[in-house]
Amino acid sequence: MASAQGRKVKRHPGHKSGSSQEAQSAHQTHVPDPFDAAFAQQRPFGDSDYLHEQLHVRYKSRLEKIAEALPVASELSRAMDRATPYGRYRILGDPVVRRTVHLALHHVCNSVQDAALLAACEEVFRETLAHMERGHQSGPLEYTGTELRRLGAERSPSIWSEERGDDLFGRSFRKIVHDNFSGEALCTPSGADLAKLAKGAQLLSALLPLSAGSVLSHTHMVVIVPHAGIWKQKASCSEFDISGTIFLNRDMLGNPWWVAEHLLHESLHQKLYDFRHTHSLMTEDLSPDVAPKDGAAAVVSIWNVAGATRSNEWDTFRSVAAFHVYVHLAVLCAQAERRKTELAKRFGTPEASFPAMTHRREAFERAQYLGRHIQASCWRELGLAGRRFVEWLMSVMNALDPAPPPPESVYLHLLLHRYMVEATLIASRKLSPELAKQLLQLLDEEAQTIGRVLLAIRAAGPDVDRLRDVILRGPDKGPEAAFLRFRSVVTRILQSLSPDGYGLRRASAADSMAPFEMMIRAMVDRSSQQLIPVLSGH
Repeated sequence: MASAQGRKVKRHPGHKSGSSQEAQSAHQTHVPDPFDAAFAQQRPFGDSDYLHEQLHVRYKSRLEKIAEALPVASELSRAMDRATPYGRYRILGDPVVRRTVHLALHHVCNSVQDAALLAACEEVFRETLAHMERGHQSGPLEYTGTELRRLGAERSPSIWSEERGDDLFGRSFRKIVHDNFSGEALCTPSGADLAKLAKGAQLLSALLPLSAGSVLSHTHMVVIVPHAGIWKQKASCSEFDISGTIFLNRDMLGNPWWVAEHLLHESLHQKLYDFRHTHSLMTEDLSPDVAPKDGAAAVVSIWNVAGATRSNEWDTFRSVAAFHVYVHLAVLCAQAERRKTELAKRFGTPEASFPAMTHRREAFERAQYLGRHIQASCWRELGLAGRRFVEWLMSVMNALDPAPPPPESVYLHLLLHRYMVEATLIASRKLSPELAKQLLQLLDEEAQTIGRVLLAIRAAGPDVDRLRDVILRGPDKGPEAAFLRFRSVVTRILQSLSPDGYGLRRASAADSMAPFEMMIRAMVDRSSQQLIPVLSGH
């Protein structure tokens, strides 16, 4: 970060300091944000040109290994050596080509004798060779007589259309998606969808003019999905097995600030996948594995509802991936907050449309939380490059955040986010008499805990009086509404007692709020466990 922050803006010859010409130039020229510059230029973590070069080296090695069983792989490797850098970039980024390399490598390295699968891989490699020999400067999946529509400039992703032909590459891509997403349908984007995507991409480039292009260069295909089936549960997503491809829910495209955020979010995952393919991110190298191995839970994302599957318990790789995203979002959201008035005429305001953009404070808090917990719980699973990567991101956060959380923080604001999400989910349901009874018992237990905390720290005020009123009123409009009302008041009280959002305010430096903060943390965790059958309806 020091090199990025210390970089000086060059002046034109004959430039006179203090002149009106200088003022006009300063007004017209956007001074690069040092963090935006670091995300785009820092090597090895940010520089995408470097990462794409390293991908060529890694995939050349993989193809030579595959050539032991499929000689055509060596032909493809030599063809990529002869290709232009851009042509090579498109071939190596093609989701079908990349997936085929992974499958063939897995079988060769594990001595699996699957003649049918290797024959299918050979067919893809030969068709890729033929595509390159025809001189196309695109990936085979992007091209069927004409190229798919692109999101922006040369190194930007194509946009999938279900009108894409069902040739070898079309069939292969559909099968990859089918296998990873239980056969759910995709979309042919409408003109309105394309316009919304383009507007979000333009906004992202306005907010992060240097790193937006760098990050998007790791995404080769944007897929719009309908708000149906399994896609209803996904606003956006990426999968390691579908390299270079991101999925965005059609119903979420109305707010360009959200589109900008999620184009960045999912493309950052693709950039990290490419980094993992080329560097020692983890102690166990990926080769010859097709996908990362799931490890034991290392970090609990305390702001997320766990559910019966404990989906908020993340292994090391997922924790690092989320940390990588939230550090970038902290910069994006800070820029959005600073420039929203300037950009409102073109893009509206971040709050004007649904779905909302992530709030700056949420991005900062989640990034700080993940960075600290990765260092505490995941260090042994990270390779040398992985440790340097996390240290680099932490240095960005330390430079960004003038008021980082104190040591041993309970991150009260993040806990309360989950607390209110659970209450909102409950309020949207009609519970059976038995589940309603369980809910009221839980409300009573929470009231007792909060009462003890407030009494111990001598809290008083209108909110505390209102909490007593809420408890006394009971479920006059049903237990679901009473639960939401109660938790809303509790949240407001605790937020007023925690100006920094990390812990309870101390009356003096000698006071310790740790016992009371841990009581609140234990209450939220215990309640989350007890709500699992209520939220699942069992």
